[in-house]
Amino acid sequence: MNTTTSKIRSFNRFYTSHLDILSQHYLDSDYSLTEVRILYEISESKIITAQKITDILNLDKGYVSRIIKRFLKENIILKVASLEDKRAFNIELSTSGKELLQSLNNKVEQQIEHKIENLNFFEKENLLNSMHTIKNLLSENKPVQSDITYRHEINPGDIGYIIYLHGFIYGNESDFSNEFEKYVIKTFYNFLENYSPEYDRIWMAEYNNKIVGCIAIQHQTNEEAQLRWFLLDPTFRGLGIGKKLLNDAVGFCREKKFKNVFLLTTSMQDTALEMYKKAGFTLTESVEVKQWGKTFRDERYDLKLE
Repeated sequence: MNTTTSKIRSFNRFYTSHLDILSQHYLDSDYSLTEVRILYEISESKIITAQKITDILNLDKGYVSRIIKRFLKENIILKVASLEDKRAFNIELSTSGKELLQSLNNKVEQQIEHKIENLNFFEKENLLNSMHTIKNLLSENKPVQSDITYRHEINPGDIGYIIYLHGFIYGNESDFSNEFEKYVIKTFYNFLENYSPEYDRIWMAEYNNKIVGCIAIQHQTNEEAQLRWFLLDPTFRGLGIGKKLLNDAVGFCREKKFKNVFLLTTSMQDTALEMYKKAGFTLTESVEVKQWGKTFRDERYDLKLE
């Protein structure tokens, strides 16, 4: 069995058991989880039909019809004639249905509070972020540019996480050895040791409070700066994030009146190289090296700003 599939199935078994949703009677009520979910959909919609419920939840039409008949018999829902189509009926909760759903909602909230009461603040944030990530990865609604936030204030943990991203992404995409991560650590040590808020800056792109991209400018002299650590999580490529980060970095160099900005990269970074060239950088040095377990060309690109 595929390892990813196996792990997902393992999580599904844990999750369904942990939330106590395998029982035919949801939260000790007379209703199943599916039936309660149908009540929820009715409560959330001003106008809804049995067909729409079927479509939203991807359920069998006959199955939904039987549930609707039961709800009508128990006076949980009401059928209201459609103003647009006299042959159709909309469904809404009755007073009894609203009271039932409110009671179940209260039980759910108490259940959740009980399950997370022993988690500290960091653990709760991690839980919510993980749930958000799962929801978005499995949803058809992928992240868009407007979902991304940007900042350049350095918070505790930022540098360590960016080093981790370098090791993980380059290790998987370029097959670099652990020596590369050691190199990145050294470069950040130098950056922090000589950090000047006036002439040095690192930008971070975040999604759901998690760093997904970065770029930095480190001054070398009063006239020259180096562009460093341009990186983007593969999940978020193609959204224009990299272009914005690169433009912001070059704009900062112009603002600080650097005469030249350069970067060091490898011949393996095809996508980044195209972006550098479009931004006006030109190749000034290229030397074949054997490093980090690979053989490639170590390259320098420069951008004259005057």
